[in-house]
Amino acid sequence: MDLFDIDPTLFAGNPYIGDIETHETYGTMSTTMDMEHTDWIEEEIQSIAENTFSTTDTEWDMEVEPPKNENTYDDQNQSYMCYPLYRINKNHLEAGNKIILPPSVLDELAYRSNVVYPMVFCIKKPDTDLHSHCGVIEFTADEGVVYIPKWMMENMKLQEGDIVDIENTSLLQGTYVKLQPHATKFTMLLDHKTLLEKAFRDFACLTTGDTIVINHEGEKYLIDIVETKPSDHAISLFNTDCEVDFATPLDYKEPEKKTMIFTRDGESVDQFMKKLMTKVSNVANKQQTEFSPFMGQARRVNGQVVAAATEVKEHDRSKVQLKKEPEVFKAFTGKSFRLM
Repeated sequence: MDLFDIDPTLFAGNPYIGDIETHETYGTMSTTMDMEHTDWIEEEIQSIAENTFSTTDTEWDMEVEPPKNENTYDDQNQSYMCYPLYRINKNHLEAGNKIILPPSVLDELAYRSNVVYPMVFCIKKPDTDLHSHCGVIEFTADEGVVYIPKWMMENMKLQEGDIVDIENTSLLQGTYVKLQPHATKFTMLLDHKTLLEKAFRDFACLTTGDTIVINHEGEKYLIDIVETKPSDHAISLFNTDCEVDFATPLDYKEPEKKTMIFTRDGESVDQFMKKLMTKVSNVANKQQTEFSPFMGQARRVNGQVVAAATEVKEHDRSKVQLKKEPEVFKAFTGKSFRLM
C-alpha cells in the first residue's frame, strides 16, 4: 500500500505494520508498508490526519523566537554596567541624552511587535528612586555594558562601573515644558527660541526633575526640568511642537528694599530733607542779594554795591595833595621861626 506525504516514522514500532520502505516514483516520494491487518490501517490513517496539518495552500501565523544565550536582552528589565561616553571617544554625544547599547538589545527588540520608534528607554538605579529617560544612538557597546552621557550619570549619582537597569518604554509627545535656569545669565541671551530648538535636537525626551546641560558659545548652562505636559513624568520630543515657559533663575535675588520713615504729612524723610535743603539754599541766596546796613559798603536800593567816594586808587595817591595844619611854635626845639 502506498501512502503519499506520510512520515513513515509515525508507524515505527506498530505491531500491525511490517517492513516500511520509502522510494521515489516520478519525482514523488511514497511509502510502501507491509500491512498485516489492512482493515485497521484506514482508522490509523484517519487518526494521523486529524492530528497533523499540511502547509500546502494554508495560511497560518508563526512566531519565531530569537536564539537564546546569556547575553540576549530577553527580559523586560536588563542590567548593565554604565560608563561615560568619553571612555570610547564619543564626547560629541555628551550634549544630549542618547546612549549606546549592545547589539543584543536590537536583536531582541526586532522580534517585538509593540516597539515604538524612535526607541526610548527608562534608566533606573537599582534600590533607589533615581531614574531618567533617554534615546539610543548606536548599538555598538560591548555586551553587558552601556555608555551614558556624563551629566546623566551625575544626576543619578552613578559612578563608572555601577549597575543600572534599562527598560524599553514609550512616552507621550510633549506639548508643554517649564524650565528653570540655574544662572540669571541664561535669561539675558538673545533668541531663546532658536537656541532651545537647536539644543533639543540632541534630546529624545525630557524627564521631570532632571537637570540638563545646554552648551552655547563655549558656556555650559544648567537647566532644571520643572514641569512637563501632557505627562507630568516625562515627554517625548520627537516630531512635536512644544510650548516652553521659564521659571525664575535659581541665583536670582530680589533688590534690597530700603526702610522708609514718613513724617506727619505723609512725606518720607528723604523727601522732607530735600525740601529742607532747598529752602536753606534759597534763603542763603536771598540774603546775599538783600541790603544789610552797617556792612561797611554802600549799596543801592536794588542791592548792588557802590564804590566808596573816599576810595583812591593806589596809583593816584601821588597826585593827591593833603592839607597840612599850620605848625605851632615850640620852644627849645632847635628850630627858628619868624614872627608873622
